[in-house]
Amino acid sequence: LGTTIYYASQTSIFANCEGPRAAITVNVLSVSPAPIVVSPVIYCQNSTAVPLTATGTNLLWYTSASGGIGSATAPTPSTATAGSTTYYVTQNSTCGESARTPIVVTVNATPSAPTVASLQYCQGATAISLTATGTNLLWYAAAAGGTGSTTAPTPSTTIVGTTNYYVSQTILNCESPRALLAVTINATPNAPVVATPIIYCINSTAIPLTATGTNLKWYTVATGGTALATAPTPLTTTIGSTTYYVSQSTGTCEGPRAAMVVNVTAVTAAPTAVSPIVYCQGSTATALTAIGTNLSWYTIATGGTGSATAPTPSTTTVGSTTYYVSQTGTCESIRTAIVVNVTITPAAPTAVSPIEYCQGSPSTSLIALGTNLLWYSAATGSTGTAIAPTPSTATAGSTTYYVSQRVGTCEGPRTAIVVNVSAAPSITTQPQDINSCATSATFTVAATGTSLTYQWYVSTDGGTTYNSIGGATSSTFILNGLTAAQSNYKYRAVVSSGTCAAAISNAVSARVGTNPVVVLTAAPTANFNPYTNGGVYTTVSPAGNYTYQWKRNNAILTNTGTSITRANGLLDDFGSYIVTVTDVATGCSGISNAVNVSDIEGGRNLLYVSPNPTTGLVKVSFYSSTIAPQGYSVNVYDERGTRVISKDITLTGRYVSATVDLTKFAGGNYIIILKDAAGKKVASSRLVKY
Repeated sequence: LGTTIYYASQTSIFANCEGPRAAITVNVLSVSPAPIVVSPVIYCQNSTAVPLTATGTNLLWYTSASGGIGSATAPTPSTATAGSTTYYVTQNSTCGESARTPIVVTVNATPSAPTVASLQYCQGATAISLTATGTNLLWYAAAAGGTGSTTAPTPSTTIVGTTNYYVSQTILNCESPRALLAVTINATPNAPVVATPIIYCINSTAIPLTATGTNLKWYTVATGGTALATAPTPLTTTIGSTTYYVSQSTGTCEGPRAAMVVNVTAVTAAPTAVSPIVYCQGSTATALTAIGTNLSWYTIATGGTGSATAPTPSTTTVGSTTYYVSQTGTCESIRTAIVVNVTITPAAPTAVSPIEYCQGSPSTSLIALGTNLLWYSAATGSTGTAIAPTPSTATAGSTTYYVSQRVGTCEGPRTAIVVNVSAAPSITTQPQDINSCATSATFTVAATGTSLTYQWYVSTDGGTTYNSIGGATSSTFILNGLTAAQSNYKYRAVVSSGTCAAAISNAVSARVGTNPVVVLTAAPTANFNPYTNGGVYTTVSPAGNYTYQWKRNNAILTNTGTSITRANGLLDDFGSYIVTVTDVATGCSGISNAVNVSDIEGGRNLLYVSPNPTTGLVKVSFYSSTIAPQGYSVNVYDERGTRVISKDITLTGRYVSATVDLTKFAGGNYIIILKDAAGKKVASSRLVKY
């Protein structure tokens, strides 16, 4: 076997020339060996297969050990059915086809998923590693994908909820489907809600214990022990305290135990109270009292509903009523009876009131008609005395004493006895003589004393004989319908105080005066020029001593004489004059007629310029017939008609007065025109300047 190379050249016959040599390789080959394969080839059922492979040249594939026609395409095994199938392969060379090499393809069946059981834990419980029934287990956290672990996980019980775990088994290198193993962590329930302590009175009837919760379990110990079949019913035959325990369950999780204390206590002693209680009919009763704790009041000996408010007995009707009271504490006591007796109340004594004394006079002990009298200084309260008081008359005033009577232990209402001690009246202000021009006069007297009364008297004979005036019984006496004939009458007041001596006022009279007749005239006439002398004058009758009050246009003037005069005009203005004349002796007064003074003699609405001619400063004056003030302007024009000065002024009263300065203007003739606020000419005057 091997390779030999030979060489050949050719030679030209004409020129005897040899060409280059060509190499000829001769290979001596052996017959081809069978291909090299891996066998067996193992698949899991339904897994994905790939074409078979072998090491060799020009491979041919067969499905039998002999015969048949080989295929150059490698077969792909089917994994649909578990079992073994043999394939064959050869390789070909120049020396022919080799022997067939078998390849066994084994399809192993897929194992079933492991057997699992879902688990439940109570939150916080100790968990153990998960388990499943199977071979070569692999654990996963997801239903597909991921890498399996041969170590079984241990669930966490920290958080309430359900966690899914997955596990498969592997047989002959074939992994089964994954089995779902759900691990649920249940919340541990709270302790049940209980009412504790529960109190029973000894030997009372108890009922089974209760609690608010689900699937309750009752115990007699705080931990461990076996749950009772039913809720326990406490025993009340012995005084003391017993503790029971109860839990609730959710699923397989039992919560902590709640303690319930049952106290069996002794019955409270009955309260202490005063009985019987006696009231007089119509007296004010107070709420009943008893010595005890948490008192409960009843109107019957047994049964009924107690009240924490103590009753107040009624004293309206004579008779006996029984009330009941217990103290509750923990266990209510038996009831204590309180008897309330209402007895008849006597009427108030009979007495004379008021009793009048004069200050400093002797007094006697007070008296009243009644039985077992008690005397007091106040309408209520204080302590009565069986000795009747003797009023003091040392000081003027009023004192009230009180007296009651008793029948048995019941005291009746008090009768008031008023003792008035009157001071002798003393006149502090005497009535005064009255000079009146009216038809009435008022006399007033003031006095000190106690409980004063007044009576006025009149004497028509100048003070010899006095007679009382009917209805004139106050400190003020108004005398109406005065006439001149009554000027000689005398009047006086008598002031009395109880039995004390009366005080008599001075005798006074009311003199009737005459209102003077006043006539007002003007001179020289009622209308005159303001630059002439004149005045207004009064004529009063009858003659006498008078005062004068002047008014112009209802404004009071300071003039107090019998007339008003003024040179070159009447006061500061014209207007309506009136005067009131009063008799100094009697106060009688008369009002004059009104006199209107005006200026119809040419002094009205004229413009006066002074001095004229002038060297510069001139005063412009104007007297208006209009009473209401208004605006004006003084306008100065030269000979050419040019206005050289314009000055605004305001009428005060009826006079306008302004100063115009022509110093800086040239000498000559000027015209001064006064215009009103509307610009209308009111008055004018000529002026000469040097």
